[in-house]
Amino acid sequence: MVGVAAGLWWYGADYYLTPLASRPDHPQHEVLSSTGSLGHPLGWAGIAMLLLLLAYSIRKRVSWLEPLGALGHWLSAHVFLGLMGPLLITFHCGFKVGGIVSISYWSMMITMLSGIFGRYIYVQIPSSVIGGRQSLATLTEESNQLTQGLRQLLGPRADDILADEVSWRRDVGGWQAISILLLDDLRRPLLRWRLRRRLRSDSSQVGTLGRAEIRRILALMEQRHLLRRRTSAAEAMERIFHYWHVLHRPFVYIMFLIAAIHVGVAWWLGYTGW
Repeated sequence: MVGVAAGLWWYGADYYLTPLASRPDHPQHEVLSSTGSLGHPLGWAGIAMLLLLLAYSIRKRVSWLEPLGALGHWLSAHVFLGLMGPLLITFHCGFKVGGIVSISYWSMMITMLSGIFGRYIYVQIPSSVIGGRQSLATLTEESNQLTQGLRQLLGPRADDILADEVSWRRDVGGWQAISILLLDDLRRPLLRWRLRRRLRSDSSQVGTLGRAEIRRILALMEQRHLLRRRTSAAEAMERIFHYWHVLHRPFVYIMFLIAAIHVGVAWWLGYTGW
């Protein structure tokens, strides 16, 4: 996707930076305009990708489609199409929108940004909780088992190292939980680097941990950390995920409605005009 965006921008940057009123005189106008030999197919490709987004919703609701692949793979395709479609449509319109089409375009962009936010919330909820196959108590037990394994590996230093972990609470509100998770995502690489440095320093002094053991400890710490934060934030994230669905859908409907009108008018006019 990044390669497509970079290639299109490299090819048409001068045209896209040209004022709208001067574009008809630009040598690339017949290629990159919304009705051009390249700009027009980009629009159709973008619309096709947006329509294919609906396949994920159908897959979730139609049980006999299960043999066609795991729902997670469909979701990955949904995310890719949800990013690529708006990208192609942005190049199709030459970074300039106006009139009633702008309603569809900005609804599309809000839908895309909303989708990114929804995806972030979704991955914070343990899939087993969403699917109803395991309880939070079971997931908490898995976290406790990881803690016991880490205590055996770390030995006397276990309490000191594990005490540096974030203390997760389940009684925080939804937006507070999101701010905590975002802050944790920013801090986690630094905390992991500090933990690796500390383990290596302790091992050089005491000589009890090898490189393989340190890597295993870091992996277990990361797994335990993610499991603890997901189980703690699950209830808050599920509430926000519900409200996200309610707010996300209207923009999807507006996007498709205005886009259908735009395509219909363009077809009626014979694909001419801005």
